[in-house]
Amino acid sequence: MSIVVKAQQQNVHNLNGSGITEPAYVLRPVRYTTMKAADILNYCSANSIVPKTYLSASLVAIAQCIETFLLNGHSVEFPNLGIFSLTSKGISEADINKVGVEQINKLNVRFLPCSQLKAEVEAVTLEFDGIYDIAGVEVVGNRADGGKPKTYKYYKKVRRNQTANNIATTTGDMQQHSATEKENQG
Repeated sequence: MSIVVKAQQQNVHNLNGSGITEPAYVLRPVRYTTMKAADILNYCSANSIVPKTYLSASLVAIAQCIETFLLNGHSVEFPNLGIFSLTSKGISEADINKVGVEQINKLNVRFLPCSQLKAEVEAVTLEFDGIYDIAGVEVVGNRADGGKPKTYKYYKKVRRNQTANNIATTTGDMQQHSATEKENQG
């Protein structure tokens, strides 16, 4: 199995040990789509003899089971997949008399993959799709609670099939590299 990765520009803190945030390229797997419940049902139905209505009812029951058990403090294990559990983030305290629930800032759902899934992920080969730069940023929403609005970044592909010594850092550099390559070819 093969996964496609792309180089995506982002701000990286302490990149060169300077203590400041600088733009750098980070490799990320390409995510084509998010599989919806209907997609999963269609796939499972096409690859089994179980009718889609039974699969749909089972999927709803499994989702309710995970939610109910997690919210009651249990971990939920799926064979050949992994374990779902709750974790917390909060402030630590040295004095036991000051410890309380108010120190917890956030609860998170954690997924711990099973060893079989980890091994399959490690066996995946990677393909490089090129470099992507930020093409635009859109800020969505005016939150009434005073929180930060959502920010979405849009990326455009800069160049495919580059060498490690010839990485374009901006669109302007990309045009300069292209002109240099044309001179070398001609």
